[in-house]
Amino acid sequence: TKYHKVRESVTTMQEMDTNNTRIEFCLHRISKYGCSGSFRELYNHYYNRLFRQALYYLNNNPDYAQEVVSDVFVALWQGRAVLSDVKNPDGYLFIALKHASARYIEKNYKSHQELLTENLPDIQSDHYQGDQSLIDRELNEKYKEALHLLPPRCAEVFRLLMDERKKYS
Repeated sequence: TKYHKVRESVTTMQEMDTNNTRIEFCLHRISKYGCSGSFRELYNHYYNRLFRQALYYLNNNPDYAQEVVSDVFVALWQGRAVLSDVKNPDGYLFIALKHASARYIEKNYKSHQELLTENLPDIQSDHYQGDQSLIDRELNEKYKEALHLLPPRCAEVFRLLMDERKKYS
């Protein structure tokens, strides 16, 4: 009934308020007293959500996601003195996760690139060389067709930029 839906909604909002109050209390205890029990509670509350978001940022690689989430919690503990000033714990942690993921990708870019390409077929094989020349011909035809659709001056500028690698100035 409509009454039960409203009641469930109110209960859920009360639980959210209770959770937020509890998290704020944990942040305060971590900040002021270095309380490891409160830190454990904060960790248990956020770990799964942060891990799922890290998976999204890191191409569904659970090892990378676990490492980044751990980095976030280590940084959180190391910077615990300012945690009592945090007004939006969800936002704070998810932004920290986003930045940690970006740093992780940047720091490990070369190894990530190698991992992403290690399962690709060898493009030096004869089979792929034949396909590549066909693809090159098709792309060249599409390029010429598109070039003819441009006004003459635009086509000339584009051709100079692409074919002769001239600078735009």
